[in-house]
Amino acid sequence: MAGTKPGDLGGVKVGQYVVIEGVACKVMDTAHSKPGKHGGAKVRLVAVGIFEPVKKEHVGPASSRIDIPLIDKRKGQVLALMGDNVQIMDMETYETLEIPMPDDVEGIESGVEVEYFEAMDRYKITRVISK
Repeated sequence: MAGTKPGDLGGVKVGQYVVIEGVACKVMDTAHSKPGKHGGAKVRLVAVGIFEPVKKEHVGPASSRIDIPLIDKRKGQVLALMGDNVQIMDMETYETLEIPMPDDVEGIESGVEVEYFEAMDRYKITRVISK
């Protein structure tokens, strides 16, 4: 899968990002079970999608691999509000992007500086930096 790297399922912690069923998610809870008589330790992850608010669960052996999305955190300036989208300009490359308006970020208006990230060819505004 593009934009990911392999990681150990047993080493995933709360707050990290993983890919479950092709959806980039933030881990909200982990549970480790001890190895039994006839099997290895198991790990159960509960995660919420980064781009859509979907809850995902994953159970597997602690020794197995899981995809970790490569997240690029960047800064941009809001150029315009366009209905359900926000047009921003990247502060380093000066390229313009249209990103969906986030529901959980307050204070987005023309001219403000925002932090956004890219993961698996999708973008999300995470917070307003300055007004």
